Amino acid sequence: MTETRTLSTLEVGQKDLMVMRSLLNLTGSRSGEVTWELIAAPGGDVTLVDVDSDAGLEQWKELQSADPRIVALTRKKDFPARFVLHKPVRSREFIQLLNEVAVAEASEEETVEPAQAVADAPGAWQGNWETMVVERPDQQYTLAEHLRRQSWRSPVVLTRPGWPLILIDPGSGAWFFDGSISELSPPMFAEVMPAAVAVPISSAQLVERCQGLKQRPLSELKWFAGLAQSRGQLHPDLAGNLEFMLTQVPSHASTNQAYQSLARILLRGPRSLDEVHAESEMAPETIVAFLNACYTSGYLLLNRSASAANF
Repeated sequence: MTETRTLSTLEVGQKDLMVMRSLLNLTGSRSGEVTWELIAAPGGDVTLVDVDSDAGLEQWKELQSADPRIVALTRKKDFPARFVLHKPVRSREFIQLLNEVAVAEASEEETVEPAQAVADAPGAWQGNWETMVVERPDQQYTLAEHLRRQSWRSPVVLTRPGWPLILIDPGSGAWFFDGSISELSPPMFAEVMPAAVAVPISSAQLVERCQGLKQRPLSELKWFAGLAQSRGQLHPDLAGNLEFMLTQVPSHASTNQAYQSLARILLRGPRSLDEVHAESEMAPETIVAFLNACYTSGYLLLNRSASAANF
């Protein structure tokens, strides 16, 4: 069943309004399962603001803090918005953007909040490795787990509320972000979310949207998302009677002395959690974060026939 929604346009010039109305008329006003109506006034389901004027930029700043689905219309290729429509307005980009907004809105409504145990977890060890294991709601995973499971096989743009613009291209093993990895906070990586928060984009759209963003190795995102994905809780796949081993030091562990020490222990041969703890004398939270990151990044070898005792 087709749903009708309204696209509000603010500070948009008559020429751009005419182009957008024409494009919607030519496509039957359809964007997926949604029919869009355009109005030059506030109050729509989605708002598009021309940010190339001072008045428009101020309106965008006001509105986007309350609703991340605000669309920025601009000539700037690197404007830092979650949703951007570039001038001159083109049919494919315009319709694709409406699709992205509709998918983002639907996925946000369906998103299940993290279990209270995850949200409130202080990261402190409770005296037993098994108590540090956390289960996830069905089909709701952290970013690290989505990357490990290869939830996305083609280029995507993340549309998570409160997150900066992040593009991922699994095929080339790259991700794009305009900033430092330190700017992505651990609580973000601990969030669980459906795969639908990542909206598929074409290769051409990837090339256009990543302009001005830094290209980085996807292994970096896997590693740091893996470190912070559960705030001191062991990945469920790593619980039970098993031992761990590495065949090489993870590249992104080389700048952390504690992780280098843990890697050297696991390079010497299979070790249980108890053995790693005894040899390293490190806090369980540090060991858990390291093992989770190694597992997410594909470095960790598991021996499930081992007998690892709790302590």
